Amino acid sequence: MIMVGAGTGMAPFRGFLQERAALAKKGVPVGKSMLFYGCRNSANDFLYADELKAFQAAGITELQMAFSREPGQPRTFVQHVIEREGDQVWDLIEAGAVIYVCGNANTMAPGVRAALMDVYRAKTNGSDSSAEEWLARLREDDRYLEDIWGEMASAL
Repeated sequence: MIMVGAGTGMAPFRGFLQERAALAKKGVPVGKSMLFYGCRNSANDFLYADELKAFQAAGITELQMAFSREPGQPRTFVQHVIEREGDQVWDLIEAGAVIYVCGNANTMAPGVRAALMDVYRAKTNGSDSSAEEWLARLREDDRYLEDIWGEMASAL
């Protein structure tokens, strides 16, 4: 599973990870997952930092952080980290991962879609139209799910 959220968009993923941790504690194998979580800065906005780091340490998920206003660092958003981690993202998608996106409909969601299509194009040498078709197929197969809010940006 691939989870992408920013700010309060991380809320459902905390529940997912708590469930996975409870299953793992009972000896139930849990599949590989990545959480791409974005917030302004690590000092004030990194919600549930200790819990999320513990999930990573326990092998429940791989945590990938994006800080948009971290002092002394360039602005980084979740879509930038998805592109940076494109090899792992692609491997998970090819293995059947479901992608969950939760957050702003106007800014984050379109950026995440674009980043995923960039990963697709890089891995397949595909065109813009084939990348759009690929993402549409993921949607149709319930492998790309969005819970987004705000004014709706154009969606596929």
